[in-house]
Amino acid sequence: MLTSLLCITTANEKNTVVEGSILVYECGANCYLTVVSKDSRYHSGLCAAPICQAWNEKTEMPIKFKGRKVRITLGKGLQYDSTGNVMCKMGAFNKIEFLK
Repeated sequence: MLTSLLCITTANEKNTVVEGSILVYECGANCYLTVVSKDSRYHSGLCAAPICQAWNEKTEMPIKFKGRKVRITLGKGLQYDSTGNVMCKMGAFNKIEFLK
């Protein structure tokens, strides 16, 4: 269910904070997270937060995190192709805080 993600060429956008629930985590050449916000909007981007590092290495998020309520900080990250070359700068989840 990877949504279509666009490469962003401008890097000056401010970070945005969104609260919602984790819907999907998927990997290809990069790993992506989709969160549905309180107002039912879908937010997808590179999984670049520190907690993502372990998930990205295994290309799998532990099932216990699916559906968890989170506060995410959306920023920018680098998207790579399958050979490790930088493709572009795009939306990324740079910080994930788990809520109760």
